[in-house]
Amino acid sequence: MRESELSAGETPTSSEFALIERIIMRLGESAARDILVPPGDDSAVWVPGGGAVVATIDSMTEGTHWRPHLSSMTDVGWRAVATSVSDLAAMGATPEVLLVAAVLGPAVTLNDMDAFIDGMAEACRAHNVHVAGGDIVRGRATAFSITALGSARLDRAQRAIVMRRDAAHSGDAVAVSGTPGAAGAGFRALERHLTGLPADEVIAALLRPHARIDLGFNAVNLGVPCAIDISDGLVQDVRHIAERSAVGIEIDLDALPINQSAIALFGLDTARDLALAAGDDYELILTGRQQIIEALEGVTIIGRVLDQHPGEVVVRQRDGAPYPLPTGWDQLRAWPLAQH
Repeated sequence: MRESELSAGETPTSSEFALIERIIMRLGESAARDILVPPGDDSAVWVPGGGAVVATIDSMTEGTHWRPHLSSMTDVGWRAVATSVSDLAAMGATPEVLLVAAVLGPAVTLNDMDAFIDGMAEACRAHNVHVAGGDIVRGRATAFSITALGSARLDRAQRAIVMRRDAAHSGDAVAVSGTPGAAGAGFRALERHLTGLPADEVIAALLRPHARIDLGFNAVNLGVPCAIDISDGLVQDVRHIAERSAVGIEIDLDALPINQSAIALFGLDTARDLALAAGDDYELILTGRQQIIEALEGVTIIGRVLDQHPGEVVVRQRDGAPYPLPTGWDQLRAWPLAQH
């Protein structure tokens, strides 16, 4: 079947290669056409821009990471790119190319695929990254996996100059970009069918996140040693740093930058809990010497790294008392793997 024979409302069931060609054409300038072997062959080939290759993979499944009645396929395409690229931003790497694997459920149409590709192309342009190849299969449910590949400089000892979760040290300041909790407020606003300016702002934060590539690049160049992006909730992701670095971390509750639209919609207490636990913000948490952190634009210092209570995160209220921590996101909490 030729590409021209595929109608917009038809499910893409029998013409894998025509669909691949359609995707490459629709991606336009977001397809990696200037690499050594561009999309369409068994593998893509390119020369990495830096001394070290930095790679990550991220998956999104219908019903878990998006709900069709709340998100358009264009939004899903954007988020698929931004969430993968955000992991490179957290390392301070420069994104270069993406590999995209798509599992198409029974109800997916060409209109759906076109919308998904349009969202991917928009996000690629916004993040200066290109699609180098991928794979398409049929399945019982729709899912997308994106491998993002970037580059990082090497030091004189041939070690990659990147930020790592295990590089926090006692005495470091802890900072966060943006206003965490905005995406969580956006999800609540969508569920409750809220409209108007405050709702529109937080919904956009959920559906169209922007990976903090420039911040990550600037941070690693200034010598910030440690970072992570907020995908599963601020406290839960900070805990990953505490555990990997064998340090304690304390967060000042009053220092948290709270999204004003979230406060307007749901009140300060709920907005604060969303900032601590909601996830899907893809802001960066960074730790480093205070004078270096203070040199970064767009971040707020919210706490400190300590020798005490290694592996744990404590959120302190104004009187010093611990604040009860809401639970962050865990992919497998509701469906734990069976034990033998």
